Amino acid sequence: MQRDYILRLIEQIGAVLIALRKRIVSRSISADEAREALRDVGSRAGFDLDLLKGLSLETLALAVAPTGEVEPSRCWMMAEVLYLDGLQALAEEKALDAQDSLAKAAALYRLVEPGGGMLVGFPEAAMRIEEIEALLDEPPTG
Repeated sequence: MQRDYILRLIEQIGAVLIALRKRIVSRSISADEAREALRDVGSRAGFDLDLLKGLSLETLALAVAPTGEVEPSRCWMMAEVLYLDGLQALAEEKALDAQDSLAKAAALYRLVEPGGGMLVGFPEAAMRIEEIEALLDEPPTG
C-alpha cells in the first residue's frame, strides 16, 4: 500500500516537473513563479532547493546516499529540480548560478546512471547529462 502511494506521488511530481520544464524552456513563466514552483516541488519531494543549491558536490553526494546506497527516485528528483533551476537561471542570464545548478544536477544524474530515467516521460540520465554538458560548454550570454 505505502509503496503504491509513494509511486503515485513520484509520478505526480514527475508530471509537475515535465510541465514546469516546458514553461521554463518556452519562457512562459515569470522568474518568481518558476522559483516558487521549484521550491514547492522540492518541498513535496522532501527536500529544500535552497539547501541543495548551497551544498558542495561532495556533500550533495552524501545527501542522496547517506548509507552509501543511492535512492534512485529521490536522487533523480533532486537532479531534475536542480536542472530546471539551472535552465531558469540561464533564462535569467545568471550564468554562474546556472553553471552551479547544472553541474550539481549532472553529478546527481551520474549517480543514477546507467539506471536511467526513474520517472515516466523523462529521458535517460545519460541524455540529461549530455544536454547539461552542451549547456555548460556554451559561452555565457549577457
